[in-house]
Amino acid sequence: MSGGILHFVEDFHMENDFQSERADFDGLWKDAIQRFFPQLIQRTLPELYDDVDFSREPEFLSKELSDSIQRPVVDEHNSPLFVDELIKIFLKDGRTEWILLHIEVQGSGGDDISFRMMLYCCLIFAHHRKMPVALAILTKRRPKDEIIGAYNLEQYGTSISYNYNCFEVYALDDDALLKSDNPFDLIFYAVKKTIGLSGKSKEEKKFAYLMQLTRLLASKGWGMEERRDIFNFIARAVNLKDRALQQKFTEDVEKTKGGENMYPLTFVDEYFINKARNEAINEGIAIGEERGIERGIERGKLEANLETARRLRNAGISDNDIHTFTNLSFDEIRSL
Repeated sequence: MSGGILHFVEDFHMENDFQSERADFDGLWKDAIQRFFPQLIQRTLPELYDDVDFSREPEFLSKELSDSIQRPVVDEHNSPLFVDELIKIFLKDGRTEWILLHIEVQGSGGDDISFRMMLYCCLIFAHHRKMPVALAILTKRRPKDEIIGAYNLEQYGTSISYNYNCFEVYALDDDALLKSDNPFDLIFYAVKKTIGLSGKSKEEKKFAYLMQLTRLLASKGWGMEERRDIFNFIARAVNLKDRALQQKFTEDVEKTKGGENMYPLTFVDEYFINKARNEAINEGIAIGEERGIERGIERGKLEANLETARRLRNAGISDNDIHTFTNLSFDEIRSL
């Protein structure tokens, strides 16, 4: 599992302002693209998927992209993009060993996306001397007067025509997404149903979508780690903020067979950590009535940390992250 649990917990509890919302959504897409890259390509670019050599790990060059490409200045409250990725992909065809894939995830805001896609293509080509395959993932409808999928310019006998791939998340069929065996379709569904929700009932709607997708995930035949990672992305996409609904959701998950081990991330993880601590501390206080209150509380704290560590380790969390959460020594963690 990439990134570590701390990254996900911190992301989920960011302040609800424009910059933090955008940062979390950027992180969501970057993590999802990297974690489920083959499934994304299979869903969005099936022709390319057939030619990719997935026995060789793709190289994600987003840092190189940001370092080498000077983006146009934009209004900070109307950012033109959510995330961009540049990925080096190896092919089965020996004649063309590798290609570059440029991915943009875009909502309804920002300036002309076709112009930016063309501009980035030029900058990528200038830097790498390779024409990228380009994909724009559109989460919301673009303005009616904007042409998507192509950029054309002509003046005095000089012209340029640039076409790129568009994948319209907002136009996908809900039933088909829910029935799909591609994990990325559940992420698309979560984004499609919750992005831009407003009004007094938006948190209740988020809760309903999260419960729906959680139950659906439990019925899938995917591996435990894969389902945990999908759940994490879905939880971040839905972004349920209401603390009472978070509590209700977590309690409902706990009642589901295997739920405790399957969904340890984001606010769910916080719930189980607090529960373990409280139960063990209460037990320690009871012991303290016989052996001394101070000793009992200390023992309770230790038992809370040990119980937390057991839960996290059973969920596949790394020893480093467990050590950070519990302050237990690595010897104590390995002895569990």
